[in-house]
Amino acid sequence: MIEAAVDGSGEAFRRCFGSGLGHVEAESLAEAARSFQEAAVIRPEHPVVWFVLGLTLRGLGRLDGAALALRAAHRLRLGDADTLFQWASLLIERRLPGDAVAPLLRLVALRPGYPDAAFSLGNALMAVDEPERAETAYRRAVHIEPASPEHHKNLGVSLLTAGNFAEGTAEYEWRTRQAVWQWNRDCPGAPLWDGGPLDGKTILVHFEQGLGDTVQFIRYMAVLKAMGARTVFECQPPLKRLLAGVSGIDALVARGEPVPEADCHLPLMSLPHRCRTTAATIPDGVPYLRADPDRAAFWRRRIAEAGRPGDVRVGIQWRAAGADRSIPLERFARLSHLPGVRLYSLQKADGHGRWERPNDALGIVSLPDRDGKDEDEGFVDTAAIIEGMDLIVACDSVVGHIAGAMGRPVFLALPWLGDWRWMRLADRTPWYPATRLFRMTSRNDWDGVMARIAAEIATEVARRTAGTP
Repeated sequence: MIEAAVDGSGEAFRRCFGSGLGHVEAESLAEAARSFQEAAVIRPEHPVVWFVLGLTLRGLGRLDGAALALRAAHRLRLGDADTLFQWASLLIERRLPGDAVAPLLRLVALRPGYPDAAFSLGNALMAVDEPERAETAYRRAVHIEPASPEHHKNLGVSLLTAGNFAEGTAEYEWRTRQAVWQWNRDCPGAPLWDGGPLDGKTILVHFEQGLGDTVQFIRYMAVLKAMGARTVFECQPPLKRLLAGVSGIDALVARGEPVPEADCHLPLMSLPHRCRTTAATIPDGVPYLRADPDRAAFWRRRIAEAGRPGDVRVGIQWRAAGADRSIPLERFARLSHLPGVRLYSLQKADGHGRWERPNDALGIVSLPDRDGKDEDEGFVDTAAIIEGMDLIVACDSVVGHIAGAMGRPVFLALPWLGDWRWMRLADRTPWYPATRLFRMTSRNDWDGVMARIAAEIATEVARRTAGTP
């Protein structure tokens, strides 16, 4: 088809274009790009050459050049489905999802039976924080391709984000059928729990996804226990000591340790669906994590030695597993300069022996005796230090979840696209009653988030100074 599009275009153009195609076939993309660029100079009005040049540059990771080429192809072949799709997907790859919505809407109208168009439209709408419109697009994709786990799972995320747990948790179950699924547990002879009676049965629940997910959803073990089950939970090794006192767990094992026999099993994040959770029936029970009393007493002494009498003690954590959720450390300068406030680092080591210390210029306290303990203390000391703080300011990370599960006051700083678990609620979350959410009002605006947090802390300091309860 591409070769036919260049018939009659001139010998020099055909030679350059044909050379480019040959290089693509030989997987020599740099040479192919040069040939297509020469062809574009000869025939700049030809849409096909811009189209293949854009695809080639994209394959080379030269996204700015690819964008220019595909934009040219888009303008020359306005309404062409292939160009619209490639142009829109490149915009999404370049983190410009808002710009991709219009071409994807045109593509859906042009090819109403094309599932990838509807799915990509849903992704773009989710990325601009429009989950209700994304839901409509994902439903179209599911209707066209009903066996696709990706379509169903993303539909579930959009529904959960909008607070529709009844349908959202069911659609989210499709994640376990995705090729990228990594958390399936081999339990010979033990079927998946279907939500039926558990009285007198042993159920094995195994972790999935991240540490924060485990801390958040471990509360469901008490729900299973109340149903008459004997409960076994398999956790990530770093969390075993922290979770040892969680109510509702009869046997706690870490991945790699022998697992007791069970009558049924389930991945942890399937429990909201199997327990028929709605946004109004999220299990509370907070606090369900508690600090070890001896470690808490130890760290209270260290905190007092490092601090100043009367200061508001604020524990901070700035780095999460996802770059979008991590807060640049320098943004905490607003907090560190507040009179009557002392900041304490809760940041964990980034691997054995690599302890991340904040810049001394920010005046953030790195407590002594923590260095090198990251591999061994398993968040036990983290919880104990949290117990000694007046407030926790954290990004969306395991530390924020631990503090929330302990019932401690938390200011949780969320990126522009908050995770589905925080729904669309303005500043409160039923998951953790003492946690306040501080959302970005525009993309990448950590300054705005931290300015609002600093203002709230300053108000609290003023209340303390005035003796106001």
